[in-house]
Amino acid sequence: MNLVDRYILRAIATPLILALCVAGMLLLLENMLRLFDFVLAEQGPVDVVWRMLANLVPHYLGLSLPLGTFLGIMLAFRNLSLSSELDALSSSGASFGRLLRPVYAMVAVLMVVDFLLVSYIQPFAQYEYRQISFDVTSGALGIKIPPGEFIQISDNVTIRLGEINADTRDARNIFLERINDDGGKTIVTARRASISTTPEITSLLMKLEQGRQVIIDPLGERIHALNFDSFDLEVALPSIEVFRARGGDEQEATFNEIISLLSQETAESSPLYVDYRAGLHWRIIHPLTFLVMPILAIAVGVTGRRRTSTLKPILGVAILIVYHELLEEWGMVVASEGRISPYISMWGIFAIFTFVSIFFYTGSIDQARSAKVMARRQEQPPRLAGAQPGGAS
Repeated sequence: MNLVDRYILRAIATPLILALCVAGMLLLLENMLRLFDFVLAEQGPVDVVWRMLANLVPHYLGLSLPLGTFLGIMLAFRNLSLSSELDALSSSGASFGRLLRPVYAMVAVLMVVDFLLVSYIQPFAQYEYRQISFDVTSGALGIKIPPGEFIQISDNVTIRLGEINADTRDARNIFLERINDDGGKTIVTARRASISTTPEITSLLMKLEQGRQVIIDPLGERIHALNFDSFDLEVALPSIEVFRARGGDEQEATFNEIISLLSQETAESSPLYVDYRAGLHWRIIHPLTFLVMPILAIAVGVTGRRRTSTLKPILGVAILIVYHELLEEWGMVVASEGRISPYISMWGIFAIFTFVSIFFYTGSIDQARSAKVMARRQEQPPRLAGAQPGGAS
């Protein structure tokens, strides 16, 4: 790798890293507020939000990596063309094909990273994210008791908490009714209580203060009352449903698992066959997109010094976004439903994107060469007709 290659890679690296950071932060911040609302509404611990965001990072990295790569290459070659460095490199004998050599060396590395991301990392992260969401809603991270409501936390226990301190998890004005096995009742009221659960979420632990316990026999004829200053009470909780195994859809399946199912099953024998087939084509097309992006990025990035165009970069970003939206929101959907073959709905969109990129690249390169020739002609000194070199006027 010579000096030119390293210079081009440095020019691409800065906007690429900035684009990845900005896009990733914007996507995470957008969902962070939504996750906070979700977890707090379910009365889950706040630290769960950070775990859920961590499992969203691979998904958002898969979205921002193609866009960041495209912006990095486009902005780098746009700066090179505006500063006349691209003309200097071309004048020294470096063609656009030669300048693309370090670009595709970097793209090859990014393709491997993207393939590992969408084929292996994202399925595990997606499953973990769904499992945490299930644990929050099912109570596996702590029993959920809304204040001011009578909640039946098991078959024989009903509880009501007047107020709950979200920070300390202390409660006030507690009412609890438990039906005994013999048909009798035990009613407990207290002014304050510290509430927690066992690590396995199998029992509710309550440390009650300043309350009364009333025991009623099955016939309701005898009542025993007891006032207390402090009373520890343990209530058994129903068993929590276990989350399903990984592989409910193609988003949770790795590349090897998809290949294994497609080789052993058919569309008639497995309901997951069509969905997994669409996922297989997606995991192949997504990394291959990196091979086409440099062509489009250079086509919309290269511009003339005298006639700069701000429309071409916007058009390039729009083409890339429309391509990804069509591929993911239409091509993959209809392929996973079995309505259209993925070779038409997904590979057809990829072929159109490749053709458009090559078309723009060819036109842009021809335009840059024409502008270079015209600039050289304008820079030549004018000659007077009939003037002889070294002659007297």
